[in-house]
Amino acid sequence: MGNRGNITTKRYAIESELGVISTKSHRAAREKETIYDSSKELFEEVSSREKFKSIRFKELALDYSTDMSVRDASRRLNRIRHESTTKGVRAGISAQTYRNTVEREGMEIEAAMEKKCIESLCSNGFNSDGEMLESNEFNELDSKFTPEESKYMQIEAIGTAAAELNLKNKVYVADYESPENAVNISVDDVGVDRQTEVRPRGEEEQPKRVNNSVVHVESDDRKYILKSSNVFGVLRLLLGFLLRGGLLKKQLVFFTDGAREIHNAISRMFAFANYKIILDWYHLQKKCKEQLSMGLKGSKIRNEFLDELLPCLWFGNIDGSISLLQNIDSKKVKSPEFIAKLAEYFERVREFIPCYALRKELGLRNSSNLGEKSNDLIVSSRQKHNGMSWSDDGSHAFASVAAALCNNELEQWLHANSLSFKLSKPVAV
Repeated sequence: MGNRGNITTKRYAIESELGVISTKSHRAAREKETIYDSSKELFEEVSSREKFKSIRFKELALDYSTDMSVRDASRRLNRIRHESTTKGVRAGISAQTYRNTVEREGMEIEAAMEKKCIESLCSNGFNSDGEMLESNEFNELDSKFTPEESKYMQIEAIGTAAAELNLKNKVYVADYESPENAVNISVDDVGVDRQTEVRPRGEEEQPKRVNNSVVHVESDDRKYILKSSNVFGVLRLLLGFLLRGGLLKKQLVFFTDGAREIHNAISRMFAFANYKIILDWYHLQKKCKEQLSMGLKGSKIRNEFLDELLPCLWFGNIDGSISLLQNIDSKKVKSPEFIAKLAEYFERVREFIPCYALRKELGLRNSSNLGEKSNDLIVSSRQKHNGMSWSDDGSHAFASVAAALCNNELEQWLHANSLSFKLSKPVAV
């Protein structure tokens, strides 16, 4: 730092896509009073050891964060900018500084998303927790919905498809939504290893996993991914998102893996709305295979029984499926308690099991795999590798950056410091 009378200068460093650019800032003072300081008034203020990071640099840094480790990403940035990381030489960005940069942006994205959600909730008759205010009567909200007859498939189409399948059981029109007037919502959870060194000694042990709950929203070929640290948080974000986009006028179709916590949370948050829950076909099969593997004597007997049971479930015949379980030859049963638990499970999720065969015939979804794919894109593919462990802030921040990229929001965020918080055409990632 130099001193020229009442003018002092100091280095101002800019982390750019071309490398580190150095310039000077000037501070003019009269006695001890600052008259003008270009490091705050001309440039963006940073801490004494921090470099200002340009938007183009952040674009590269955040893009790399979605599929590279911190070390690889910082090394890549330094290589393309011809910056050295050798001690004693002017260094490029370190792995720790890179991590801090991504985490800061991710946390700011989360805060912006939260602000959008609260604004949407509070301007539409809900409080900030997503609870409907007494003044917001259901009838008023219901009047915004599309006409009842347009919510579902045309009865002629359903009848034709049912005849093609030679269905014997009753068919209810309300089970088959009109794709043009429906919002498909997939809900999924994923956990990554928590950093063990942050657990306080002598206190109750913290959970060993950092949880991320993810929702994939789709309507009219437009999509959006929402994430939070828990199911309630992500469904609250979802409610704000649907209100902002006017999507509560449509029928909400939730696809889940059968977790009781998710079903209960959906029922509480959307009790006022026109929604239904569909149990993902893959997870239903998986549940049957797991329970029967523990309940029957050997894989051959299990597979033979599955050949009878799964077609019943595929056609939505819950009574027939329970009857099959109750009438298994006792000589084939190893642990009857698992057979009984499976029958109880069918009763519990009865209302969430449709006629999958007819839905497929009508071109409707039967799977929550888009939620799982979203989780893979923004969490698992980046954070679930051997030897990795995460802090809560780190895991959520990196996932928020990845979600912004998938939502095609990253450029708007970096250039305008805002998020659309609306359905958009997805980007290839």
